[in-house]
This record gives sequence, C-alpha cells and structure tokens, in this order.
Amino acid sequence: MKKLFSYLKYQEANDYVNQLFIAAITFLVIINHSKIESWYLIVLLNITLSLTTGYITIIYEIKHKSHEKTSGILRILRFWYPVFTILFFFKEIYVIMIILTPVLNDTILINIDRKIFGLDPTVYLFRFSNPLLTEFLQIIYILFYLMPVIYALELYLWKRYDELKYATFLILTGFYLSFFGYLILPAIGPRFTLHSFSELNNELPGLFLTNTLRDIINFGESIYPPDIKNPEVVAQRDAFPSGHNIIITFITYCSFRLKSKSFRFYLPYSMLMIFSTVYLRYHYVIDLIAGIGISVLTIIPGEFFFRHKLKNILK
Repeated sequence: MKKLFSYLKYQEANDYVNQLFIAAITFLVIINHSKIESWYLIVLLNITLSLTTGYITIIYEIKHKSHEKTSGILRILRFWYPVFTILFFFKEIYVIMIILTPVLNDTILINIDRKIFGLDPTVYLFRFSNPLLTEFLQIIYILFYLMPVIYALELYLWKRYDELKYATFLILTGFYLSFFGYLILPAIGPRFTLHSFSELNNELPGLFLTNTLRDIINFGESIYPPDIKNPEVVAQRDAFPSGHNIIITFITYCSFRLKSKSFRFYLPYSMLMIFSTVYLRYHYVIDLIAGIGISVLTIIPGEFFFRHKLKNILK
C-alpha cells in the first residue's frame, strides 16, 4: 500500500480530477445499481479506464522525471487521454441521467430567464434572424467541438507541456462539473421547449450548410434519425450549465494567461460562439451565467495548484 501511494506523487492535478470524477460516477452507479440495467458493465469500464489512465500518466511521469527517453506513443497517450475520457463520460452521463433523472427542469430555467430579462431571449432574438447570420453562427457553433483539440495542439506541438497540463486541468474540470450539472438539473434547451424542434430548419433557415451541421450536432446528442417524432425524450439533457461557455472561456483565458498570440483569435471567436448558443436556441441565458460562475470557481484552484509552474513559465 505504501508503494502504491508513492506512485501518486507522479500524478498531476488534472490527473487527480479525472480519477476523482471516475470514482464519483462509479459510486453513483453502484448506489443506484437496482435501477440501472447491466450496471456492473459500467463499473467495470470505469475501473478499467481509471487504471489505464493512471498507469499511463505514472509511467510517463516516472520516465520524464528520471530524464529517461519516452516514446512518442506514450507521450501522446499521456497528454491526449482526456479527449477520450470526455467523450466517453459525455455518453455515460447520458445513459445514467435517462434512467435516474427522467424529469426535465426547463420550466425552472425559462422562468429564471423571464425574471431577469422580462422575456424569452431566444424568442426575442428571432426578430433579428436572417439566413446569412444563421449560417455563419451555425458554423461558429460547430467549430467549438474542435477548439479544445486545436488549443491543446498549439501547446503540444510547441512542447509547452506544463502549460498543457494547466489548460487540461481547467478543461477537464469544466467538462466534469458541467456533467454533474446535467445530472442535478437536467434540461434540453429552448429549441425543444420554447420553439418547435421539427420546424427549426424552416423557422431559422441557413444557406448551404446549416441543416447538415444541425443533423451532425443532433446525432452527437442522441437525436436520430432526423425525423424522430419525440426528440425531447431521447435528447441529451445538457443545457444547464453551458459546457460551451465554460470551455471556450477557459481556452480564451488560457491563451491570455499563457501569453499566446492565439488570444487575438479566441477572444472574438468566444464572444460569437457564446452569442450563437442563444441565437441558435441551444441554451437559455441562465445556462451561460451558470457557466461563468463555474469558470471562475475552477480558475481559482487552477491558479493555486499550478502556481509554481505558472511562475516559472511566465518569468
């Protein structure tokens, strides 16, 4: 046991976030096993993922700190495993919430928006819609799914590994906190509740790519085929908080904090992307406000855990 704990020093804060999230979700599944069919398979997959990612990070860090040569494959696995875990748990959370939290809470979010603004923001923005703007914002919106990878590549290719660990801590924590948010307050968003999902392409048309991009996003959120009669029954309950807002805020902040020239791109992109989430009817404004709160609460411990590395990096 003592030897096991000695290996933990080779894990970084971002790795601990990953392990803690896996433990929390696995515990949730175990205590609700009577409601979840084949629950043991989920537990087995989670344990396997925990051991695998732990082994990869420990082996890499031992070799790195001993100044041993590390293989390119091991380095890729060490820094890029979060891409897989985020995608994996995005779907696992969906399976769990469909079973454990079948009641939607969109009415609560709608009422909060109305109390703040005196109206429904997505309905209000409809008066300013036009196909060119819709096409542009739909492209902006779907590009978000590439942004974490693009930013990570920027740091990885320039061998800014400590900065990458810091950015990974923020992004992993942001994703995992948003996943818990989906479980606590599941909601599907205004495109289903305040508007007609089946009429979206007619009400908010684009030019050339909009419908195809929407179908791709719908598929990723478990809505298929496109003509399904009750999409709200199967849709991902991922409106609150806005993961898009959280992650793009972190990327923009990191590019500024780490003095990256890419900040000039991410700042205007982030503002357009955040606006697109409401204009395109994916989120209520309260989802964005909650995302800002989570971002601030995550940046504070990030600055603490990586304060020594950031001090050396930013000399």
